[in-house]
Order: sequence, then structure tokens, then C-alpha cells
Amino acid sequence: MQASLYIGVSGLNANMSELSVIGNNIANVNTVGFKSSSVSFEDILSQTLSGSNQIGLGVQMSAITKSFTQGAFETTGNNLDLAVSGNGFFIVEDAELATTYYTRDGQFSIDKDGYVVNADGLRLQGYMASSTGTLQNTIQDLVLTTDTIEPNSSSIATINANLDSNSTITGYVFTTGSNDSIDFSVDGGTSWITASLITDGGLSDGSAYTGDEAAAAIKTALESANGTTDTYEVTYDDQTGFYTIENTGTNSLDIDWTTSATSAGAMLGYTVNSTIAAAATASSDDAGGAFDLNNAGDTSNFSTPITVYDSLGNDHVVTLYFRKSSKSATGNDWEWYAVVDGTDTVSGSTEVQASGSVSFTTSGALDTESAATYLNVSGGFDFTGGSAEGQLIEFDFGESITQGGTGTDGTTQYGTNSGVSLLTQDGYASGTLQSVSIDQDGIMTGIFSNGRDLTLGQVLLADFANQTALSSAGSNLYVATFDSGQALIGSPGSSGRGLVQSSTVELSNVDIAQEFVNMITAQRGFQANSKIITTTDEILAELVNLKR
Repeated sequence: MQASLYIGVSGLNANMSELSVIGNNIANVNTVGFKSSSVSFEDILSQTLSGSNQIGLGVQMSAITKSFTQGAFETTGNNLDLAVSGNGFFIVEDAELATTYYTRDGQFSIDKDGYVVNADGLRLQGYMASSTGTLQNTIQDLVLTTDTIEPNSSSIATINANLDSNSTITGYVFTTGSNDSIDFSVDGGTSWITASLITDGGLSDGSAYTGDEAAAAIKTALESANGTTDTYEVTYDDQTGFYTIENTGTNSLDIDWTTSATSAGAMLGYTVNSTIAAAATASSDDAGGAFDLNNAGDTSNFSTPITVYDSLGNDHVVTLYFRKSSKSATGNDWEWYAVVDGTDTVSGSTEVQASGSVSFTTSGALDTESAATYLNVSGGFDFTGGSAEGQLIEFDFGESITQGGTGTDGTTQYGTNSGVSLLTQDGYASGTLQSVSIDQDGIMTGIFSNGRDLTLGQVLLADFANQTALSSAGSNLYVATFDSGQALIGSPGSSGRGLVQSSTVELSNVDIAQEFVNMITAQRGFQANSKIITTTDEILAELVNLKR
């Protein structure tokens, strides 16, 4: 009889233990990362009365099992709030005790020393990155010590543009005593006459003119300086840059483009002497014109500014001027000039500090591009502000891009308006850390005030062969046990590990409805076992009363 009394007691103890577990689950219903537990029971070894008849000796709690089902997610405004979507645990370490814990609670912040820590000051573990953003392979405390990044001077600028194939060849600037003279004779070379495109042709000193305007000036200069009644027709082809002189007079016209230091021949594209008989024509032998810094807008066809950075991180504007220079059977040639304003140069004067050329095929594709020619003594760009002089900047016009599935070699020359489609360079100023973002692979990226980003580290996850055997250490922490196996540490998303969700926390996986049902069941079990005890007590009392 007494056995039934103690059997009832075992039932009371077992169901009370279950109520304790249920109570703990309900108490932590709002605990971030909490995992609910359930109780398993088993009967106690039975005793044999006779034959095969066995009477049990009650019940005992066999195990309390954690349920690691996924909890719901809640979005927060803190980038360092993390949640694991799938398997895995964050790894945190007590720096003083050198003890490693595992948790699903991803509420992290930055302490005064820059370490990423949880609410108890335990440091989040992962891979740190080098100063260049390369991840290392040693597991350590994640600490944000990179408050600033050093500046990087520009070394390459990539330009993808279209240069209008219909652009005219221009760039005619004549200066008195420099390149304004035409030496000619109308008597077979016996008497030579010098005509000035400025004095006799009506042009202004140092101003830029179109090819047609220069052609009109040639005509006027020849006729006004010529004492005869001979007349001439001068035309200009703005696509080839060639001039044609038609002698409509009665005398032959001999023109010497090379004897005078002030000859206009080079500007007009004449490189040899010409004899033009009466009623005959002669053309220049090369395309004329040139880029003139003082008339940059009038002696070029297109320009675009690009901001570059010196060795100190100071920004400077370099304006690239493009000038169509010649047309040939294989395609057009263009020149480019990198101009730096006087406020940004060591000399204090506006300068062409680099130049080069590009050529195109007849289909408009980039054919060749020259290396930059640096015009300063230092052999590079000389920016003001105390930065290193002689800075080399490569201008790349052939960067391969893909649009609509079709590969295009960067800069093109089609019959549409000139314009830039890509403009990049690799320099930047120094910057201070503004914020930190973490992607689903656990990569921590610092966003800096200069617009740059840099990899700072990577959050790692630990998985276990038997995660239900982990031992709870309080504060949402777990420690590994012999039965759980060693921690299997790796990057989020690898080898079955889950992914990391930033600005998110995982809520408790406690199911309130299910817990209330379990509570009712445990209560009924407790009540029923108490009845066994009271009933047994009554029977024992009756037994004692038999003696009366």
C-alpha cells in the first residue's frame, strides 16, 4: 500500500517539474533568441509480484530538451542587431575568463574600446580584415579600430564617351609675328610679297577662327597685298581640315610656306611650297588647326571635367578637351588635352599638363590610344597644396563595357552628339567612419565620409552535431558539452550554416497557446496524482481502524 503512496508522490514531482519548465518558457516569451524547452518522462523500474504481473514504481523526469526551431524576426534600427536565419550560433568570449559561449541573441553594440559586444560585455568573434580590406583567417575579437582611411592619389581615370563623327576640324588662332604670314609671288618667284592674315586678312590678333573664316582671310590677304588684278577662291573642308586655293587670275601664284618664321603654313596644314598656275588649284597637304589654351572652347570640339586626387587627398578638377584633328580613309583621329586651372597648379598658371590622342575605325570603334605625354618638367601633374609633384595619371579610353548584351570598347565615334557615358578614377580623399553595415554573409563593411567603403571583418557562426545537448549558461548563452560535440565554425551560408540578418533580432520561439495547453495537462496530472495520495491515505486509515 505504501508503494502507491510514493508512486503518487513521484507523479506530483514529475508534473511539478513540467510546470516549472512551462513557467520558464512563458516567463521568457519576450526574451530575444530564447529557445523553449520541453520535458520527457519515463517510468521507474517495476517490481514483480508473481509470474508476469508487474507493478510500476512511478514516474521520473528523463530529460529537458531545448527546441531550436526558428523564431520570428523583428526589425530594429540598429545595424549591429543580428539574427541567424537557419542553423548556427554567434560566438562570444569572456575576455577576462577566456571562456567561449554560443548564443542566438544577436543584440550587439560597440563598447568604449571599439569591441563588438553583447549586453554582458562578451566580445563577438570572427575574422578581422587588414588595412586594405583583406579578411584574415584567425578567429579573434571583432573590434572597429579603423576610424579613418588614408587618401589615395589618382593613378588612372577611365573615360567612356562618344565623340561626334560630324564634328568639324577647327582650331585656327593667328598671332602677329608668330604664325600670320604668307609669302607669295605672282611673277615666277622674282619678287616676293609678304601678306599677313591679321594686317591684310582682317583677322584679330590671338582670336580663334573657324576654317571658313581663315579661308576668307587667306583670300583677302592674297588679293589685298597683291598689286595685280588677280583674284583667288579659297575654300575649306571642315571634315578633312584641308584648304584649297583656286587661282582665277592670269598669273601663276607661287606660295612659300616655309621660309618665314612667322609662316601660317603649319597652322593651315601646308608643309611644302606650292605653285598654282593660272586657272589651276592646289590644296594643303595636311590637316590644319591646333588646340589653343587661351581659346580652349573655340579650338576644341568637346570637353568634360573630371575630379582627381593628389597624394594628400586634395581634389583637383582636370578638364579634358577633345579636338578632332584629321580624317583619313581608315577613320578619324582626335587629340585630347588635360588642362588644370591656375588655382590648382604649382605655377599658378592654367596649364596643359598632359595630352594624347585616340583614333577610330570607319565603324566608329576605338582603334588606338596613345599614352599620355606629360608637359611639365616633373614628368607628371603638378598640383598645388604641397602634394607630391610629377603625379602620373593614366587616361584610359578603351575600358570594356557591356550594354544590352553587346560588348563595346569604351569610347566611340558615332554620328551622334558627343557625351560621356562612364567617368571613373581610383583616387579619393581621407575619410572618417560613419556607419557599419553587415551583409548576409557576415561581412562587416565600414562606410566612410568620403563615400568609400572598406571591409572591416566578418562575423562567424558555430554549428554543432547535436545542438540539443548544449548546456545553458544563463543570459541566453550556451556552452559546448561532450554530447554536443565540438563547435563547427565557419562563414554564414557555408556547410549548412544559416545566413545573418542585420538590423534584425530573432524573437523567442515560445508558443503561448501550446504552453497553456501543456500547463493544463500538467495541472490535471498533478491533481490526479494527488488523488492517489489522498485515496491511499484513506485506505491506510481504514486499515488501522480494523483493530477497533
